[in-house]
Amino acid sequence: MNIDAFILIGGRSSRFGSDKAFVEFGGQILASRIAATVEEAFPGIRTTFVAASEDQFGIKTDGLKWRVIFDLKKGFGAWSGLDAALSNSTAEWTLVLACDLPFVTAEFLKQVYESTHGGIDAVVPRQIDGRLQPLCAVYRTAVVRPVVDEMMSSEVVPSLSSIFQRVRTAVFDADAGVLRNVNTPEDLA
Repeated sequence: MNIDAFILIGGRSSRFGSDKAFVEFGGQILASRIAATVEEAFPGIRTTFVAASEDQFGIKTDGLKWRVIFDLKKGFGAWSGLDAALSNSTAEWTLVLACDLPFVTAEFLKQVYESTHGGIDAVVPRQIDGRLQPLCAVYRTAVVRPVVDEMMSSEVVPSLSSIFQRVRTAVFDADAGVLRNVNTPEDLA
């Protein structure tokens, strides 16, 4: 298995009101919960958290047992996280996950990775509402990295899902609820 995992914890959490990566859900903070799910799916995988900057969380990241890296190009939102992940990946495939997807299972992540066959450069699930979920996807590192560079340097940076129009992508439908995320305290409840 030639895959590195990167979990994005660097969002602003503006709708939530506090750093949702460190909110408890089911007895674990969201960041640790998704990291444990990744390691259940892929024992021995190199798992790394991606935060916006060193001062975003202060001392909170010291309690994480996983490595934490920071955005290389700040100010691009999820693009910055994807960029940092691909820049730091040493594997053929890079799994990128948002920390606020507490219902993602190890079986689901295995299904995503098992779709990386043939000439595919990315695998992305489609949510029940029809939208693609680029923050629960697998990317062929060497192919997608230059595309991200190009798109981030354009005058108007497009939506993150637009990357799938530029690379050979496998799309599959996710079961209802697995990609439900936590954006507000009401979502958490």
